[in-house]
Amino acid sequence: MQFVKMIRFHQNGFTCESPAAHKEKDPGFINRVVHNLFHTGQTIFTTEIIFPKEADRDWDGCFCYLEENTMQTSGTRTIGFLPRESTIWVRNISHFGDGIPYYNRSLHPLVEDESGDGENMITDTWVQMSVEDALERTRLWKEKSVDLPGWVTECYLTELQVKRLIYPSTNEKVMEFWLSKN
Repeated sequence: MQFVKMIRFHQNGFTCESPAAHKEKDPGFINRVVHNLFHTGQTIFTTEIIFPKEADRDWDGCFCYLEENTMQTSGTRTIGFLPRESTIWVRNISHFGDGIPYYNRSLHPLVEDESGDGENMITDTWVQMSVEDALERTRLWKEKSVDLPGWVTECYLTELQVKRLIYPSTNEKVMEFWLSKN
């Protein structure tokens, strides 16, 4: 089994809370898996958007970064390793830049769409993506840009996924510190 590095900047490490506790406004989770990194502007039903309530323990988890993060320079850094075949929540933004989302339009399942071709999605949404595709999205971003914004590698792990993390030993932490800039 292969693993990928998850990086969390928080004084309490991979502590799980409601996603609503982390943000000023409640983030939306689109219950879809992105299978094609080049397919943007897709439509979903409003019933596929989930806004977890703070009391809903099924959505407890934490925000972290996949493999690297060039934005964070301070704070306590914790490393965990997640199985590479996992599916994670990532920002609903493609590698094309300019904030182009994978899903940008929602339809109510009982109402015919009369609003035209314009976008009507909220911006702070998350979609599911395989770790392999998330790593590929990062690689594609780096091909065209020098800077790596935090949203490219930011992800949300559920509490169940956090429990599957493997943490490095003290010797491995020292080795990783010297071998990695992230």
